[in-house]
Amino acid sequence: MQVFNGNGWTNARPAVLLLLSASIPIVLICGVIGYYLAQSQKTALNEVIGERAQRLGAALSHELETHVQLLSILSESPRLDPPVQAKEFTELGNRLRARIPEWEMFRVTDLEGRVVLAVPESKLVRPLQAVVDLESHKRLVETKRAVIGNVTLGPRRLPAFPIRVPVIRQDKVVYGLAAVIRPHALADILRANGLPQSWIGWIRDGKGRVVATTAGTEFITLPADELIEMGASREDSLPLGRLHSGEEVRVATMPVEGSDWTVSVGMPLAEYQRISAQGLYVLMATGGVTLLLSALAVFLFLRELDARRRNEVALASWQRMDALGKLTGGIAHDFNNLLMVFQSGAESLRRRRDDEVRVGRILDGMFDAVTRGRTLTQRLLSFSRKSNESTGTTRLQDNVGTLRETLDQAAQSAVEVRTEFGNDLWPVRADPQALETALINLVTNAREAMPKGGVVEVKARNVSDLRAENQRLDGPGVAITVSDEGRGMRADDVARIFEPFYTTKEDGSSGLGLSQVHAFTERSGGAVAVTSAEGRGSVFTLYLPRSASGITSAPAPTSGHTHLPRKMLVVDDTPSSLAVAKMALEDAGVEVIAVPSGRAALAALRGEADIDAVLTDIRMPGMSGLELADYIKALNPGIAIVLMTGFSEALEQGQRVELPVLMKPFTSANMQEVLSASWASTRKHNQART
Repeated sequence: MQVFNGNGWTNARPAVLLLLSASIPIVLICGVIGYYLAQSQKTALNEVIGERAQRLGAALSHELETHVQLLSILSESPRLDPPVQAKEFTELGNRLRARIPEWEMFRVTDLEGRVVLAVPESKLVRPLQAVVDLESHKRLVETKRAVIGNVTLGPRRLPAFPIRVPVIRQDKVVYGLAAVIRPHALADILRANGLPQSWIGWIRDGKGRVVATTAGTEFITLPADELIEMGASREDSLPLGRLHSGEEVRVATMPVEGSDWTVSVGMPLAEYQRISAQGLYVLMATGGVTLLLSALAVFLFLRELDARRRNEVALASWQRMDALGKLTGGIAHDFNNLLMVFQSGAESLRRRRDDEVRVGRILDGMFDAVTRGRTLTQRLLSFSRKSNESTGTTRLQDNVGTLRETLDQAAQSAVEVRTEFGNDLWPVRADPQALETALINLVTNAREAMPKGGVVEVKARNVSDLRAENQRLDGPGVAITVSDEGRGMRADDVARIFEPFYTTKEDGSSGLGLSQVHAFTERSGGAVAVTSAEGRGSVFTLYLPRSASGITSAPAPTSGHTHLPRKMLVVDDTPSSLAVAKMALEDAGVEVIAVPSGRAALAALRGEADIDAVLTDIRMPGMSGLELADYIKALNPGIAIVLMTGFSEALEQGQRVELPVLMKPFTSANMQEVLSASWASTRKHNQART
């Protein structure tokens, strides 16, 4: 046996995989062909069972028709002209019974079904006695046609069935002529037509009773259900039945022409399944070989996959490092610009503290930098945000004036913004601030695509069925389009335009705006689409589903006068943030106790009984602000609690919080307003409890 070295086996592995891949389908095809042949034999066997039943039905129909024809010929004999002479009828009947031994009795009945004459004569069958099967006699009189009666028990408790023909004179039925036949004659027909010994055959009359069967005489005149219990029928196979002995058979049933009888043939299921087993054996053998080959192929494939995975891991690691570098580079670029504002401003303030005009301009620049930094962090968080806590029902036309001013500021003087919002726009469920931010990002993107100026159109319209324009959505909604006259984009850029930090800007600055737009629409249950061509501008369309709820009324504006707690506890693990919050509250006249952790806060609450409110950061080591809030509620529910955070994973993941949350950075006025509202709400709740 040749032994491959490492490189030789590595080179041969693809060829072996190719050979196995080619062999497996061939083996499967052979197995399927074998199984198909076995299934074809089963189908042919179904046809054989049906042919046997059809053959028996034809033989039985011929036998019954023969008796009917003989009786019909006799019914035209002058000897049956009324009144029928007993002597002549007896001679005729004896001769017929001698030639036709199946006729157990030959008799004439009147129109009411009473026996007029019978051969042989019997004390059990007296003249003018009604026949047992009176129903078939009534049909005979009504239809004036031959009738095959149902099997019944006669006076001697022996089973028999009648064949009746009308005796018609001058187009009127004057008598009924009947031959009473024992069922064993029909059982001989079942056996004489090539029915295998292991099979079973039976005949049912119009009432579902057994007339004859190869299973014995004990079932004659009994309902067929006592001989066999039939199961559900399937389109692809004959119905399955269970005999009284417990044996299961495949059953084919055919009608007996000229009557309402049926004949059935049952083949033992064991014989039927023998052919299925042959096909199953072929399929199992094929499956075994296929599994063996597949196992070998999987083993080789896993070896090949492992080798390629190692290469892919190395490549993915490099790509992650590259993406991380771009991410950190983009963030560092933007935040360094913001820090530069603070650096320069702080140095200027230190040099020229007495220049009030210059100090005012510097402080304005710092506040603007804070606002831009806050916007940047919101964009970063929007990529992974899963919650939609600030979502509400809003209508674009309600704030069109403010929105137009905001968009004009984003476009700057070189670009004209044209808006078209109808008064009939449907309400949508979305975060109003995030929607405004998305439109600002789109207008800003359009402005940068038109360095020489131009027109940006922002339009909104109702769409009765969003699926007509976007297959991912369904139902009514509002479409907001932002179109520009800029340089447009290539098809490759359009495919990647919503990727975080992907940008087509020449300066390479971070592309976060369009990623925020995409995250906003996904979070709102909508979608965003873009069409663009180089030199022809771009069109962005936001699809937002229509809100099923009504418009939430806006809160009443505050008077600007705040009532702050007298004594507060401030908790933050960042010393600088803790000091700033303490300073801002003390400037507002609040007595402040500052602690760096949740456990220190609990100790302070136990030692200070007159604390009215707590302002706590959410992200802290050891005990989070959410956990601290739960402890405080249990310790003293009369204390007002306000949370603050720069980022909380629990909130971003959708955890519901009933307490007010201040998002850093926040202004002193904003902090005082939230604290005042929380303090007032807590006091009102405490008064209601008492």
